[in-house]
Amino acid sequence: MESDVVATCRDPIHAEALNTFARSHSLVNVERLDVTDNAAIDELANKYRAQPIDALINNAGITGDLDAQQLTSLDFDPFQNVMRVNAYAPLRVARAFLDHVTASRQKKIIAISSGSGSLWQAPQLRSLYYYNMSKSALNMGMRLLQNDVRARGVMVGIVTPGPVDTDMQRQIRAAAVKAGKPLTTPVLSAADSACALADYIERLGPDKAGRFYSYSGQETPW
Repeated sequence: MESDVVATCRDPIHAEALNTFARSHSLVNVERLDVTDNAAIDELANKYRAQPIDALINNAGITGDLDAQQLTSLDFDPFQNVMRVNAYAPLRVARAFLDHVTASRQKKIIAISSGSGSLWQAPQLRSLYYYNMSKSALNMGMRLLQNDVRARGVMVGIVTPGPVDTDMQRQIRAAAVKAGKPLTTPVLSAADSACALADYIERLGPDKAGRFYSYSGQETPW
């Protein structure tokens, strides 16, 4: 099966915006994938086993229940779910599709991280323990992955998309207002962030591989 873009989501039937986009772009193929399901990851990798993948982009991410990750109300089940989606799944997907990436021309694996994963920025962050910890874990996992795949010529990119105007960002900002600590950083449109990320991916080379960058092209302190 040949496709320029394989776009995945948990529920393709109800992914109206994605399906509309795919209908007007004939080389976009929409596939069902729940990144918490190892068997589903392997099944999709097998379905596309003959297709090289220039850029494998791990974009799935959740904040989890914000109230359940405060110091006064820590709950293990939400922690486990956030870590599985944000930290484990990108590594598991990268492993499943590593041969596809190795067989390609560009050989790039991209992890969409967050400034919340920077230990350096921790004093400035709201204590969303699970989400922030998961992004730090993602960064470490991707940096270690770079060590393992360098000999194959594969480059691992770690990049923050910025404060994008999405349901997740609106949820975080509403919680910040409720906590009396509103966020004032301007939000980016999804289109502007996507364009910046596409430019980052295109420019990703061995000198930037395994390092942490923002959508604006600036290296982010760990």
